[in-house]
Amino acid sequence: MTEDQRAKTKLALRRYGTRQWACSPANVGWRRAIERTMDYYQQTDPTRADLMRLRYFERRTEDDTIERLHIGRSTYQKAQTDLLSTVAVYAAQYGAL
Repeated sequence: MTEDQRAKTKLALRRYGTRQWACSPANVGWRRAIERTMDYYQQTDPTRADLMRLRYFERRTEDDTIERLHIGRSTYQKAQTDLLSTVAVYAAQYGAL
């Protein structure tokens, strides 16, 4: 994943759920990718699903997310990398990335 792809993925996650962003036809692929990622992680890895919910949907800080999930920083960083990669793969499939 390139730095540009990583930045676009984080931006889409941060903006997900906002009214203007959700209404834009240009973001349909991102919305589908984010929702598919959440569905995937809810079934396969609840910690990553919770990380996604806390960090991006509830807009909590990194430290607060780590504390609420009762995980270490290295575990958080690995889960974050996996999460961003998964969203990016789905976004590419839907033509958003």
